[in-house]
Amino acid sequence: MSKLIKSEVLLKEAKKDLEHGSPNKAVSASYFAVRLFVEHVIPDLLTSKDDKIANALYREVKRRANEEVAKRLKDVYMTLYTYRKMADHRETLFELEESKEIVKMAESLILEIKRIWGLDL
Repeated sequence: MSKLIKSEVLLKEAKKDLEHGSPNKAVSASYFAVRLFVEHVIPDLLTSKDDKIANALYREVKRRANEEVAKRLKDVYMTLYTYRKMADHRETLFELEESKEIVKMAESLILEIKRIWGLDL
């Protein structure tokens, strides 16, 4: 299975997790949807470390758009990563409404990356 397909599946699963009242699963799935999408659009990544992936995203977006957009997208990526760590490894329990916003944030990030790369929306 390609990273692009897995990304799409995870984003759909995140939305279903919300419908089924599983906000923490939705937060985690939405982050991994973004991560796999970034790995798809930057196929020559030599790392699996989240902060390094964020840095690679920053460099590519800066090259394709500008530094301001690159910084914002990197910050969103790292925010989603932080939420994922909280959902998967900390005592934090996300409320449904908060999780909905996080899933929307992930979906918006993917859409913006698609726009910057000139991919079909």
